[in-house]
Amino acid sequence: MIRNYIKTAYRSLSKNKGFTFLNVLGLSVGLATCLLIVFYVVDELNYDQYNTKADRIYRMGVDAKLNGNAGIYATSEKPWKEILQSRFPQVEKVARLINFDGLFLTPSKFYFKKGSSDLLEKKVVFTESSIFDVFTLPMIHGTPTHALDEPGTVVITESTALRYFGKADAVGQTLTLDDTHPLKVTGVIKDIPQQSHFHYDFFVSFSTTAEYKATGWGYAGLHQYLLLKPGTDVKNLENQLTGIDIKNSFNPSTWTTGDNHLRITLTPLLNIHLKDSEAQYPLEKEGNIQYIYIFSLVAIFILLIACVNFMNLSTARSANRAKEVGVRKVLGSPRKYLVAQFLTESVLVTLASAIIAVVMAWALLPAFNQMADKQLTINPQTFAWLIPSLVVIILMVGFLAGSYPALYLSSFQPIQVLKGKIAAGFKGGFLRSFLVVFQFSISIFLIVGTLVIYNQMNYIHNKDLGFNRDQVLVIKNTNVLGNRAKILKDELKQLPDVQNATMSSYQPTGDEDLKTGLFPHQKIDIKEDILTEFWSVDEDFINTMGLKLTNGRNFAKDMASDTAGMIVNEAFERKFGQLDPLNKNVYRDSYGLQQYHIIGVVKDFNFASLKDNIGPLAMIYQQDNGAISVKLHSADLTGLMSKIQSKWKGLSPGQPFNYSFMDEDFDATYRVEQRFGSMFISFSSLAIIIACLGLFGLAAYAAEQRNKEIGIRKVLGANISTIVGMLSMDFIKLVFISILIASPLAWFAMNKWLEGFAYRVVFHWYLLGIAGAAAILIAFVTISFQSIKAALANPVDSLRSE
Repeated sequence: MIRNYIKTAYRSLSKNKGFTFLNVLGLSVGLATCLLIVFYVVDELNYDQYNTKADRIYRMGVDAKLNGNAGIYATSEKPWKEILQSRFPQVEKVARLINFDGLFLTPSKFYFKKGSSDLLEKKVVFTESSIFDVFTLPMIHGTPTHALDEPGTVVITESTALRYFGKADAVGQTLTLDDTHPLKVTGVIKDIPQQSHFHYDFFVSFSTTAEYKATGWGYAGLHQYLLLKPGTDVKNLENQLTGIDIKNSFNPSTWTTGDNHLRITLTPLLNIHLKDSEAQYPLEKEGNIQYIYIFSLVAIFILLIACVNFMNLSTARSANRAKEVGVRKVLGSPRKYLVAQFLTESVLVTLASAIIAVVMAWALLPAFNQMADKQLTINPQTFAWLIPSLVVIILMVGFLAGSYPALYLSSFQPIQVLKGKIAAGFKGGFLRSFLVVFQFSISIFLIVGTLVIYNQMNYIHNKDLGFNRDQVLVIKNTNVLGNRAKILKDELKQLPDVQNATMSSYQPTGDEDLKTGLFPHQKIDIKEDILTEFWSVDEDFINTMGLKLTNGRNFAKDMASDTAGMIVNEAFERKFGQLDPLNKNVYRDSYGLQQYHIIGVVKDFNFASLKDNIGPLAMIYQQDNGAISVKLHSADLTGLMSKIQSKWKGLSPGQPFNYSFMDEDFDATYRVEQRFGSMFISFSSLAIIIACLGLFGLAAYAAEQRNKEIGIRKVLGANISTIVGMLSMDFIKLVFISILIASPLAWFAMNKWLEGFAYRVVFHWYLLGIAGAAAILIAFVTISFQSIKAALANPVDSLRSE
């Protein structure tokens, strides 16, 4: 019987090649799109799953609000380890990491000697042997137990060992850090999986960091991970740790004043990548669970639209198959066999679509990886879950998409069918009208989302940030030059096409930042703390960046007193609370009390993400040779770059010349949002195209059901435009209903998304009008083909049996 179903289904599908092609096309594109989204979602959800003890690992952080300065931090204080190990038996192990980009710590660059060259390495972390007890980092050479107990020891990854020594077994070899610190390789581990919230190549022993002075309470510069024993009450532990932290803070009573608060947080390891994106100073940039929800919904919508298309196209063929159903029933075929026959056809179409979808997904994977910045692959491990999932999807989609056509077609009464009376027509089909509204509500929602995302990305790209990022060359890692960095800067300023140059690690678009607490009075009162960005700059920084002074003056190299001078922004001025801050003193409590006097105020500029409001900024006059920013003005950029590189080689032969342009660095800051926008627009476009296939099917159905009515109207004198308008109006009414449904939903959802940006576009009402007009146009163009075809048909063909 099953063989007969398959044979009959194959004949039917082969006989109607156009119908089969549209069905397979819609389902295969829909399934391929869903597969790509599923690959992305599965990859994101699998972060840190490689750790065998992942369910017991927690990151210790701080949630604090003081004097209006609120923040959630992924870091905590150094004294915690001794307290945790001595007073909390539920804590099995503690692993501490510091990459010197944490809170209150000066950003550092690390250079390792390879031959005669110093290679810049960014993936360097200082930690201890307990990291191998907490995380699953298999050591292929060496012993993890005491690998990082001694000063001057390092564990490296396998790829790093091959890069520096040409072999994986590098135990006993020596690496030289910053020309002064010899490090003995005590272990080689496998490369860290891509799906990890940190990726380091060098694990230097924590005891090597003798220069790390931030040892007391209040200096939250460490990333600390706790391995808890099974059954630990995490909330209770958080409360106990919070009490200890408040007790050891500078002024415990402060945290019970007003809306100030201080809490210790324990974030589950598996939540770090997606559910803890608000935490500042993570080891690496994290993902966003909202994007997972959004793309998952888009995948579901696309799959539903593809199923709806199948229903629409199948019912569109009802007239062609009505007599077949009637004859089968007259010959004694039970309804259940007819249902089984139609479901078999549906499953066959879904099976063919699934096979094509896998091939399409595999072919599109490289392009998708580039767009999503992923390294997704289809490997044997992928097939382990992909094949069972596809079997479920084929059966589910096959029965879901084929159920309505099967039940609908098998319900025809043979007498009515053989008389030619098979259906009530399009107007009587509530379900079909609902499907049109459903499809176009989604389409309008996606069109609105596409317009808003595009406008926001365009706004970010073109916004006046308060500084000039155009044609600013950033030469990186100039600290390898030592004192010669200043010579390079002065030589570059002499080039005719160089307008100015400044020497500082801190750029408005860079990822280097240093927050510190500044106070208005010499007697430190934590209640007066102004948490501010704290930058070291030179006398050329303001002019090179195009910043505007609103009060006071710039730094001057011939004024010795400027070494204690400070230039602040307007946000700091507002926090400071003085009508005129010039010549007022500001104090910093950092390894002793430091005093500065304010000599100038610059206009606020966006030095951080546009997701955040402009915060306080203080700049001091202090040499920082980490990078040189060069303002260019040249029509021959290639020639100028050659001259600049020549200057570099003259001062630092053998050292790599690393550079970027500030506008590119700015764009990189919003790479996650840009990727999200590109993916959303791409998936939205595919969803709209698939929805149009469904509308095409419904238009065919409507024209088929009303062919006799059209024939009579033509005989009575109706012209083509009248008939096209009549057929189109039924759909246009449904599109208007879709607009009414989708508009408020899109308004709410996209306003919620925009709330994530402190600086954002205004959601104008006319965007809804544009989306609605686009939907109407798309609908009209889609159905016009069938409408015109029906209007041009010879009425004799439809009325000859009357």
